[in-house]
Amino acid sequence: MRSVIVFLLTFLIGCGSTPYRDDYTKHVNLISHQYLSASSFNYSFSNGFNVDLRGLYSENDSVTASPILYQGGAGLVGLLVQVGTHSSLIDSQRNDKLNSLQVAADQKISPLIGIVENISLDELIKNEQLASLNSQHPDFNTVFIKPIFFSNEEMTEISLRTIFWIPISEQKKNRKNKFKYQNMVQVYANKLTDLQQEKIINGDEIAIKPILASLLNTSLTIIKNELTGQYKNISNAPQTFVFKDNNNSKVVRGTLIAQKCDYKIIKDLHSWFYVYPNEKMTEKNTPEITNQC
Repeated sequence: MRSVIVFLLTFLIGCGSTPYRDDYTKHVNLISHQYLSASSFNYSFSNGFNVDLRGLYSENDSVTASPILYQGGAGLVGLLVQVGTHSSLIDSQRNDKLNSLQVAADQKISPLIGIVENISLDELIKNEQLASLNSQHPDFNTVFIKPIFFSNEEMTEISLRTIFWIPISEQKKNRKNKFKYQNMVQVYANKLTDLQQEKIINGDEIAIKPILASLLNTSLTIIKNELTGQYKNISNAPQTFVFKDNNNSKVVRGTLIAQKCDYKIIKDLHSWFYVYPNEKMTEKNTPEITNQC
């Protein structure tokens, strides 16, 4: 009985250990090899057409746990209720911390946020991508897309994290499975030049539009390629990739999906997609593969 109680306590605390993050998602794949048709592929932006740009911040969400004295006389059920309440309190504290960090990070890039408020996502999409946009009558065959742009504090590096999913029809929906497919694409841009940065900080909308457009269209292309089976025959062995990410090194273990002259597409062990410019990769980890330009 004692071991059962310890297990339940650990489980309950663990359930409250992950705060809500709308910029990350788990990979779900219930479509197997039943890929979408490229000719009928359509998508819809889940949050409308406003550009969502956020500041980057440290993702450390640890908090000092508030001490609590559990009342043993309440029995097993009462003890579990107390532990669940404590777990929820810790989870709430972590969410509050993340929210405050995001607000502070956004304030540091307020010039950028002020510019993109006047830019709509459909302004950034190429004509061939725009033809697949289904914002009027999205249904359960529509790919829902949530793009979130990020900038570092210095406003020299901009990236895009796109969450995308295909919902399950109402007839097949249950509490466990809400999606037929769900995944994430993260695209990094090259570091801005001094001239680009100066123009953008001074409010030049024309200077930032091509950067946002390139990130968004690259993301849409990868999403379409993935869901229409363009990557199904990729069988490269997993490798360890090291990239420059906001003055730090980011290590990704995954498979090289495609390589162009200016960037590489990696699918990591979580099945997330990463797109990195070649200049962000350290030479010793650059995979030996012929460029396809």
